[in-house]
Amino acid sequence: MLIRLILAAALVLAATACKHNKRATTTVTRRAAFDLGCPKEELKLNVVDTEGARKMATQLAVRGCDQKAVYVYFPDSNTWILDGAVTALSEDYQVPPPIGKGRGKRGDKKAQKAEKRGKMDSGPSEPAPVEPAPE
Repeated sequence: MLIRLILAAALVLAATACKHNKRATTTVTRRAAFDLGCPKEELKLNVVDTEGARKMATQLAVRGCDQKAVYVYFPDSNTWILDGAVTALSEDYQVPPPIGKGRGKRGDKKAQKAEKRGKMDSGPSEPAPVEPAPE
C-alpha cells in the first residue's frame, strides 16, 4: 500500500514538472518574440538552469534574429522575467555547454531522444527547434 502511494506521488511530481516546462516554453517564446522583435518560429530556447529533483526549468536562454536574452522564473509570482538586456549575437557565438554534471552514455541517449522529439532538455549543446506557441 505504501509503495503504491509513493509511486502515485512520484508520478504526480513528474507530471507537474512536465507541465511547468511546457508552459515555460510557451510563455517565454511569446515574451521573447516581443522583446527581441522576432517571429516565434525563429526563436531557439535552451535550458540554462533547473531546480529540484523534478528538473523544473528556472532559467531559459533564447536566441533569434541575431540576438540573445535570458529569462528567469520567479515561483512566488509564477512569472518569467527578462534577466538583463537583450544583446546582439557576435559572429563567433557558440551555444555554451550545459551547466552541471557531465553526461554519461545514458544521458547522451536521453538528450538525443529529446532533441528528436523537439522537447526541452539541458543536454544537447545545439537545441532542438521549439514548437510554435498555440494561439
